[in-house]
Amino acid sequence: MKTQQGTYKELLPANAVDYVENLLAGHDDLDIVVSKARLTKWGDFHKEGDRFVISVNENLNPYQFLITLLHEFAHYLVYKQHGKNAKPHGQEWKRTFSEILYDLMNSGLLPEKLTEALKKYAKNPRAAVTTDLNLKAALASFSFTESVSPSTIEHLHPGDKFLFHGRIFERLERRRKLYKCLDIKRNKIYLFQPDVIVKKL
Repeated sequence: MKTQQGTYKELLPANAVDYVENLLAGHDDLDIVVSKARLTKWGDFHKEGDRFVISVNENLNPYQFLITLLHEFAHYLVYKQHGKNAKPHGQEWKRTFSEILYDLMNSGLLPEKLTEALKKYAKNPRAAVTTDLNLKAALASFSFTESVSPSTIEHLHPGDKFLFHGRIFERLERRRKLYKCLDIKRNKIYLFQPDVIVKKL
């Protein structure tokens, strides 16, 4: 296993590094890539030639990073066992990811509030953890200090300004399930998922 663009171990919860290392041990055809922030996804799994690649965004908090890495690792295990025939988030993936999550919860490495939020989600994992509002909130709570009040795009009003990855945006109108937002400095429109966490200005 190789890592690229920085080491993923620095972005994990410190007490979970050995756990993850043991989980990934022996998978020599797998590369872990720390990716720049992406607006549309937290992580990705794909095949490049005879190797497999998991990428996880560098801007996630440690527990978001951990759960995303395990989500993508479940894709890897399913592909290795079933090849291309398995649906991306079908029953094979759900079963595999659920087993990984229960093992993680039983390890005692997670904060209690995160374990509680994961219990329901792990029974029938969805394609995105953010579709489970309790889990999304539990994960997001590790992103901010008490002095910072987080918000999500869907809870902002048109005209509200917010900070995202060091850039100032203005929230515009909703476009189907996404929200149009203006990067003020670049004068460019971007589409944001409703559950993206930002800092309101």
